[in-house]
Amino acid sequence: MHDLSTMQEMIRQEPVLATLRRSRTEPRSREDRIAQFRAKAEELRAICEDVILPDTRSSLLNLAGTYDRMADTMESVATVS
Repeated sequence: MHDLSTMQEMIRQEPVLATLRRSRTEPRSREDRIAQFRAKAEELRAICEDVILPDTRSSLLNLAGTYDRMADTMESVATVS
């Protein structure tokens, strides 16, 4: 796992990652949050296509998987309630 300073250095080395810094509004509903998590996972996978450093690519793909799992969890909780 990378520490914060390592991740910041990766972002400096990969200009394409600057898109991750833009501000976002908070989603209002559970469905909005699920959609936002799915969109973020897809965005990270798309960014990976332009990333050169293997460690950065791997970290981004892991993060995309985490967003997918968060969406899956929220969907399963929504169906149980």
